[in-house]
Amino acid sequence: MTAVDKQAKQVDILKKARRFSIIPKDDPDQATRIRRFFTATAAYALNFGLSYAAYLWGMMEWQAIAGFLVLIPAINIILYIIFRTGLNLKFRDPSLTIVQMCAAILLTMYGMYFANEARGILLLVYILILIFGIYKLNTRSFLYVSAFTLVTYGIDIALLSYFRSDRVNLNIEYLQWLVLALVLVAFSVIGGHISSLRRNLRISRTELEKSLTIIKEMSIRDDLTGVYNRRHLMELLEHEYHRISRGGAHFSVAMLDIDHFKSVNDTHGHLTGDEVLKAVSDVIRNSLRSADFCGRYGGEEFLLVMTQTNINGALLCAERIRSTIEQSRFTSLGPNFKVTVSLGVTEFTGKEDIPTMIARADKALYHAKESGRNRVEYAD
Repeated sequence: MTAVDKQAKQVDILKKARRFSIIPKDDPDQATRIRRFFTATAAYALNFGLSYAAYLWGMMEWQAIAGFLVLIPAINIILYIIFRTGLNLKFRDPSLTIVQMCAAILLTMYGMYFANEARGILLLVYILILIFGIYKLNTRSFLYVSAFTLVTYGIDIALLSYFRSDRVNLNIEYLQWLVLALVLVAFSVIGGHISSLRRNLRISRTELEKSLTIIKEMSIRDDLTGVYNRRHLMELLEHEYHRISRGGAHFSVAMLDIDHFKSVNDTHGHLTGDEVLKAVSDVIRNSLRSADFCGRYGGEEFLLVMTQTNINGALLCAERIRSTIEQSRFTSLGPNFKVTVSLGVTEFTGKEDIPTMIARADKALYHAKESGRNRVEYAD
């Protein structure tokens, strides 16, 4: 590696270091998971404080405190690295809820071995750990974690009875284990139910948002053609009018009418007429830019709004639409029947209101029809 390459690599590392943040800003889901992880970290700190208080009062041995000082930072640093590097995304549950809970349970198992008289009080820590699972776990997962908790506490009791039988009352420990089992089962059922309610609420909210989006689209779209309806079209045009009026730029509009549309309905039926309307609207949408918009103005008339476009650009666009529609074929109309359109185009002058501008486009459309149809005319 040359000196230039090394320098470039160092600069790249420095840039990444400057962009680094404790909680990612570009991934909301990961940010939520890390915030939840920090909540668990705060619980670790609280439990350590309680354990240290128990040590000061002579109810916990120093080995527990020394172990916590090593294990708590190690567990949290490892988990943070997993979250921050994205390794958690490879797991079925990216939040690593059960992993975090089991790590906390094992740490509690270690502390309870040295807890002496405080062991019964520290059983409440297990409940705090299970509360963390309400974010994600169902009843079955809660029961698995509860079983893991009871196994670890049972191992504690077995170790105490073997190595420290003179410091432990096994009858009390067995009773505490039994009570803990009952509490954990009850909590698993309740916690799983709460988690299920949260999950159903989230699903309902998502479905509601989708429904609202569909309803909104239905309220602004023409049912047949899928382009904007007249009401929403005029709202967009009003917005464009005020935006251009403030900035001094320009835009153009075109009024489009399908030639001899009544004869299509009378000769071939309204279903065929609907097919023609849909096909014409598709051509219009495919011919406009993403910044432009169009809508069904009424019957077989469409209004096109071309933003940031002068009269020359608008005429080119209108001619492209006219030519494309003329070349389209409709098998239901027969081999010799062609659909054509006439368009009237005008440019916003900056000194008129919307009705006046539309009236000028409509006048140009009338002139196109009077001049033989299937053509584009413009009005100054």
